[in-house]
Amino acid sequence: MTTLNFKIINHTSPEYKAAVKLREEILRKPLGLTFLSEELEAEKEHIQIAGFQGDEVISTAVLITEGKDYKMQRVVVKQGLQDSGIGSKMMKFCEDYARKQGIGSIYCHARDSAVNFYLKNNWVAEGDYFDEDTIPHLKMRKILSVKHAL
Repeated sequence: MTTLNFKIINHTSPEYKAAVKLREEILRKPLGLTFLSEELEAEKEHIQIAGFQGDEVISTAVLITEGKDYKMQRVVVKQGLQDSGIGSKMMKFCEDYARKQGIGSIYCHARDSAVNFYLKNNWVAEGDYFDEDTIPHLKMRKILSVKHAL
């Protein structure tokens, strides 16, 4: 297996275009949706993370700064590589990056099908299920600093 690497990618890079294509294939196409140009334009302000095997983008996540927290969204691992540990390694990369930035916690709106993945990675559910993009979601959070938890 080729080495797995994670890095922050630039919004205008070919890697970003590959990440958007991967996210659209897995997150949007099954719902009959596509990313709107306004959504992608807003991502200029967000932290884009991609996982690579060789030169191929095989996973992606987006971090959005919200005060002393990050919101994580659009988390994807390529079909056929899911349940292989890549997603958990990407979570660790995102959490380590956030800690280095002084971020206290990361939260996300996890699709019902992804809740167990987040629980396995020591995230905690907050509140009740709600619908987003016609799918049940649950707010999940990972506390990164002891100070934030107090």
